[in-house]
Amino acid sequence: MKTINFAIDLGTTNSLIANYNNGAVKIYNNPLGLKQTLPSCVAFRGNRTIIGDKALDYLEKDAENVCMLFKRKMGTQETYFIPSTNKEMSPIDLSSLILKELKNFVTDTDQLQTAVITIPASFDTIQSNATKKAGYLAGFKEVVLLQEPIAACLAFANQSNLDIETSKNWIVYDFGGGTFDVALVEVNDRELKVIDNEGDNFLGGADFDNLIVEKIIVPKIEANANITNLWKDIKSKSSRYKGLYFELLKKAEEAKKELSVYPETEIEIDIDIKDDNIFEQIVITRAEFEAVITPKVEQTITFIKKVISQNQLLNSQIERLILIGGSTYVPLIKQRIKEETGILVDSSIDPTSAVVDGAAYFAGSKPTTIETEKTIVVEEESSIDTQIFYEQNTRDLEELITCKVSGTDLKYRVTRTDGGYDSGIKIIQNGGFAEFVPLLKGQLNQFKIQVLDQQLNPLKTINTIAINQGSYNVLGQPLPIDICMEVDDIDASVTRLEQIFRKGSILPLKKKIYKTASKTILKDSDANLIINIVEGQSKGLPSSGLSIGYIEFSGKDLEEDLIKGTDIEIELEITESRDLKINVYLQACDQEFKNVFSQSERTISISKINMEINAVLSDVEYLIKEQVEEENFEYSNKLEQLRVGLIEIQIETTLLNDDDVSDKKYQLDDQKRKLIQTFDTLTRNKVVALEIEEYNISKDSLEWEVNKEENEKYRPKYLKVIANEKEVINSGDKYLIRAKIKELDVLFNSIIQSSDENFISYFFGLKYTSGFTDTKKADKLMKQGDEAIERKDYKSLKHIVYALYALLPDREKEKQKQFKDDSKTGLR
Repeated sequence: MKTINFAIDLGTTNSLIANYNNGAVKIYNNPLGLKQTLPSCVAFRGNRTIIGDKALDYLEKDAENVCMLFKRKMGTQETYFIPSTNKEMSPIDLSSLILKELKNFVTDTDQLQTAVITIPASFDTIQSNATKKAGYLAGFKEVVLLQEPIAACLAFANQSNLDIETSKNWIVYDFGGGTFDVALVEVNDRELKVIDNEGDNFLGGADFDNLIVEKIIVPKIEANANITNLWKDIKSKSSRYKGLYFELLKKAEEAKKELSVYPETEIEIDIDIKDDNIFEQIVITRAEFEAVITPKVEQTITFIKKVISQNQLLNSQIERLILIGGSTYVPLIKQRIKEETGILVDSSIDPTSAVVDGAAYFAGSKPTTIETEKTIVVEEESSIDTQIFYEQNTRDLEELITCKVSGTDLKYRVTRTDGGYDSGIKIIQNGGFAEFVPLLKGQLNQFKIQVLDQQLNPLKTINTIAINQGSYNVLGQPLPIDICMEVDDIDASVTRLEQIFRKGSILPLKKKIYKTASKTILKDSDANLIINIVEGQSKGLPSSGLSIGYIEFSGKDLEEDLIKGTDIEIELEITESRDLKINVYLQACDQEFKNVFSQSERTISISKINMEINAVLSDVEYLIKEQVEEENFEYSNKLEQLRVGLIEIQIETTLLNDDDVSDKKYQLDDQKRKLIQTFDTLTRNKVVALEIEEYNISKDSLEWEVNKEENEKYRPKYLKVIANEKEVINSGDKYLIRAKIKELDVLFNSIIQSSDENFISYFFGLKYTSGFTDTKKADKLMKQGDEAIERKDYKSLKHIVYALYALLPDREKEKQKQFKDDSKTGLR
């Protein structure tokens, strides 16, 4: 079994490549400069493409033709215009150039056909797909993605030689050049498991550089040159200061590195502004630097607290917090984490190489699907087929090798190549064998398997089995966010998200679900059925998530009518690298619709951000007014904070040009989505509270009826309905609670209707109700009801009550009218 072995840390500011071989990891050096890191920077000089350190050098000479920080725009339609080539380059194109350059670090490139490429844990599916696309564009035949905190944790666990006997909780704090992740990891004596993660794809060391330029360097230049709006101007593609933004970013990055070691630094500015040459030496102190980056650092600490609290843990239950990523060199980070959490901060591992190191361990245990002549090591040609299964890395001192073998009357022998173990010759039974083999501690153990005939002649020899003792395995990659399907909620007259795969589930995932058609779609009609798979919180609004797979078909695609209520079979599959496969089978039509989704870009515009904010703002402002009138000030204050946050985003969008070259609009879009999710959570909690209140009212009414002696026979049914009450209430799912209320109401109505006399209370309740659709008819029925009670004619009273109910306005029917077929997905 050949493994991938090669790993790449495709970073925002720097990238690395490594190889796993014979139980050890080798990080390759650039043959030109002998540095391990390759700056993720590309420059274009006519027909020449320059990558890495030399590309960075051109920032001061020709910044217009230099591209950097493009990882932050992965998964978007943003492009970079290159004047020297008169072409547009996408983040995928530029990333593929970095990957191609990294391949040149490896001398034997024939082996380099597959690779594990790392991504932030908080990358969404579209960003992940964009990274894979860059890998294939770079010439790899197989790309497997690995979340960066998992890689970092593997590196730490395999390098630290910790003697772990009981299960421990670790926090991996990964603050890179462009992204931030915090992961909660459970580690025991043999494997790692990521329990939870949080992060921000627009929070990294590059933001520190931006803040140095915006808050320190630019104001000092403006003051000395007597100009304004320099910060806005230098970020515009059409600016007269072309390239100055990236030139200043480079100087800011150098200042940041120096301020991580020294109390102050000095940068030299030599630029032309309004036909004047500005030459300055600007002094920046660590105090100034820390003052502008403190909000960003505090943001990361909020993520730490969140991931601990939402897993019901105390800080004291976290054994250590492992620092990863170049930004963790900044002293303020370690200082604030210690002050705020009290957790042991471990910076013993190299923060710049940890991710690629751990990814190489993972690559060394990951089988490849690509085979070449060099990857197959079989000593003899043979018609015998074998399938071998075993752990590549283990902490145990023995490991199980299992093998399926085609053929009959065969034998086998397993030996360790150092001569320290020989299984002897054994009979293969039931088409295979399983053998526990002893391992040398802390070494790569290589084994040979021979398949023999009855005369002990070798029919097949396999000597590619290698087990590294002392290395940790990782228990799969967790899904970073819920995967849901948009479905119709006919009762509520809206569409909602139904969870398919839960956040934290280990990839790959596969599930078959059955839905029913919520509307009729006639053959050849324009009516449609929609399968919309959304990445987002399962209890949230469909608009608060990210659509990652969308299939729509109409009556024109059908061979038969699809009748409301018929079954629809949907099979969903998500690979380890986040490809989504959807297969829809319509049993009534005997038709199948399927697609594989690897969407690698989405569109973000300033006007779209504002439009979505305006749509939510009106609801927020209405709720604030309502809550103030009800004197619910705590709730209204939370909504007010949300309103201010949304308005602040709108204000910031007005300060951006449409051709802004920074990634600010993507940061604002990310902030907008999080605020809308917060609004969704706030309003959902209020709705759930109202549902719980209604549930308790329905339950009390039913319990009062059940406690009557004549209704004792209904008690078992009542107890059955409330048996899982606690689970339903604690779920926080308004749809589950609503369904439970319906069960209570159905039983209540059954009891009431069992005796005509029970309709007396119904009748008196209706007498004090207003808003009948026909008041004259209602008054007449009320008079008849009074007369029926006087003569104790409860059967007639029962029919009068039904007639009065029919005169009440049906708000539900009004909602149903608005929820027309063209508003529905067609699934329920």
